[in-house]
Amino acid sequence: MPLTLGRKFFLYSGGTLVVVLLIAFLTLERQQARQWEDHLRTQNSSFARLATPELLKLFRGDFPPRESVVLQDVYDFLSFNRDLVRFEIYSPAGRLLFQSPQFPDYLDLPLKLDSIAVDRERLKVPRMTVQTLHLEDGQRLLDLTEPAFGPTGAQVLTIRYLVSFDSVDRRLLEMRQQSWRIGGIALICSLLLTGLGARRVTRPIQALTAGARAVARGQLATRIAENGRDELATLARAFNEMAASLAANQDELTAKHAALIRANAELQAIQEHLIRAERLATIGQLAAGVSHEIDNPVGIILGYAELLLEDLPETDPRREDVLAIIAECQRCRRITGGLLGLARSTPVQWEPLDFTLLVRETLTSLQPQKIFRGIDCRLAIDPDLPLLVGDADRLRQVLVNLLINAAQALGGQGMIDMELAREGGALVLRICDDGPGIPPELRERIFEPFFSTKPSGEGTGLGLPVCRKLIEEHGGSLEAEAREGAGACFRLQLPIQSPEKSFDKGYDDSLG
Repeated sequence: MPLTLGRKFFLYSGGTLVVVLLIAFLTLERQQARQWEDHLRTQNSSFARLATPELLKLFRGDFPPRESVVLQDVYDFLSFNRDLVRFEIYSPAGRLLFQSPQFPDYLDLPLKLDSIAVDRERLKVPRMTVQTLHLEDGQRLLDLTEPAFGPTGAQVLTIRYLVSFDSVDRRLLEMRQQSWRIGGIALICSLLLTGLGARRVTRPIQALTAGARAVARGQLATRIAENGRDELATLARAFNEMAASLAANQDELTAKHAALIRANAELQAIQEHLIRAERLATIGQLAAGVSHEIDNPVGIILGYAELLLEDLPETDPRREDVLAIIAECQRCRRITGGLLGLARSTPVQWEPLDFTLLVRETLTSLQPQKIFRGIDCRLAIDPDLPLLVGDADRLRQVLVNLLINAAQALGGQGMIDMELAREGGALVLRICDDGPGIPPELRERIFEPFFSTKPSGEGTGLGLPVCRKLIEEHGGSLEAEAREGAGACFRLQLPIQSPEKSFDKGYDDSLG
């Protein structure tokens, strides 16, 4: 893992603090040890000067004393010195006159005192001598010799005191433990402060790094907090100024790009409209001849049906069949007339209509047909949908075409889902089936004249172009939507217009 600036700052500062604390504690420990050792030497030197004359009085020249009471008095007298291990009395010639046992505080201390020989030359020195003895087991002893003088001023005895450094060592151990505790607490606090300082330094740098990466990803609204007046705050302000400048330039480019896209989309729409108008005009010329050929036989059928209707009595049940024939012939003539609209625009018969009712009636009229008998048709309509203003015959023609196309795609077996709902200011009808579907590359081509996905001889390729033209005359749109899974889905959108506005339009068209 690479070391970040924060980690480096923390490690370097933490390491420096550890070294400084270690040096400080070691120096303090050495100074304190020296002071305590000097105090031990000074205290026991005074003790030796004080205790030597008193020992001579207690012993009264008998070595060892003849009475045990005297020896007990000696021990009681010397016991106030808790550091004293034992004492020895020597003659000026160096002969050992008396050696005390170890004092009670040091009975359990494994000191090898028998191996400590006295320097006879020190016994002849007429003043106090002080030495420090280092034993094999690591223990230290303070070795003091104090001469005793007779009434004539001659040196008569030398008393040797062996004093332990144990009290000093215990104090040093306690101080070392306390120092480690204090040092640990100080180190933790120092490291915490160092970490906070490192975070204070590295957080603006991390924010600057994150901001730079965000700007690189295109998030030009990114800004960094400007805290303080130091160099980091100055750098943050410079970054914010740079990001604001980039954002302004980006907004300007975006606006120009959006304007260019809109202009291009409008140009493409106009071009597609011109191409579609040209194709529909060609189709209209062909449809004019075809419509003429269809209108003649349909007109004959309509005429005979009307004559038959006149001859049938009111109670004859066949009148309903004849009326159905007349209605379908009239609708056929209207449809053939609508084919001519591919070439020329004919006025739409604007009138208020209930599109919900129109959808229901169209579906009901188609379901008895053979191709719909094996199809499950489902219709879902939102409640309280408003009325539309439009041409019911033309909209019915669109619905019939879309439903028959779906039934033919299903081969008479499957499911057709119809959903009618309001979306904003328009009614949207979706007609979906679970048939083979439409490839994505053909979703727009199917609205081109003479293009058909049906087998040869089964389709002319005119149904969907006519449907789209009729819907566009109503100000709406018709398109094929992508659908998850199998099947095709057509989306029909019709704007919701006020009847007053639509009637005005109809009157203008009729007068023009």
